[in-house]
Amino acid sequence: MDNVIYLIDDDASVRESLAFLLSGMRWEVKTWDSVDGFTAAHRGETALVGCLLLDMRMPGKGGLTWLEEGEWPWPLLPVIVMTGHGTVDACRRAFRSGVFEFFTKPLDADKLIETVGLAFEESQRRFALWQDVSQINARVEQLTAREHEVLVVLMEGCSNKEAALRLNLSPRTVEAHRAAAFAKLGVSSLVQAIRDYDKLQSVKLPG
Repeated sequence: MDNVIYLIDDDASVRESLAFLLSGMRWEVKTWDSVDGFTAAHRGETALVGCLLLDMRMPGKGGLTWLEEGEWPWPLLPVIVMTGHGTVDACRRAFRSGVFEFFTKPLDADKLIETVGLAFEESQRRFALWQDVSQINARVEQLTAREHEVLVVLMEGCSNKEAALRLNLSPRTVEAHRAAAFAKLGVSSLVQAIRDYDKLQSVKLPG
């Protein structure tokens, strides 16, 4: 997917100057004057890639307040916060909310361009990981309830015999379910299965 810079700032002159600067790098820039405008335009599009340049203080809903509202719905999109009223507390709050970088105005153009480039790299890294995890999730969903149950017990460290006792199955049946689960997951060992399950637990899938 192509990188896009999503710029939200209520100041028209800031939007125009930043769009001019960043477009000069042959980057696509889309601008909004409010959080609500951006949200309305991209509600449901959770797999956005690129980066978000966000003004911290705006009339109505400010950028920092927005970030702190709850679970961020665009996990592939790094956020760069900009403010003309930077404080240590605001900076801490922003980073606690998962922002990629924090800038005070007036912005250093060279530093901003460098940071946007790094944000693009991070967004593409998240996108590649998301694709990987989406494929794992699709394979896991092919497992029957019993195959999944057997696999979970085995991943807890139980042997085939111990899993059979716990699930009231024969060891041969456990082995059959294990083999079927491995085939559906595309793995050849329990270690690989554990690795894939760990990825599922650590990555939020958009949508």
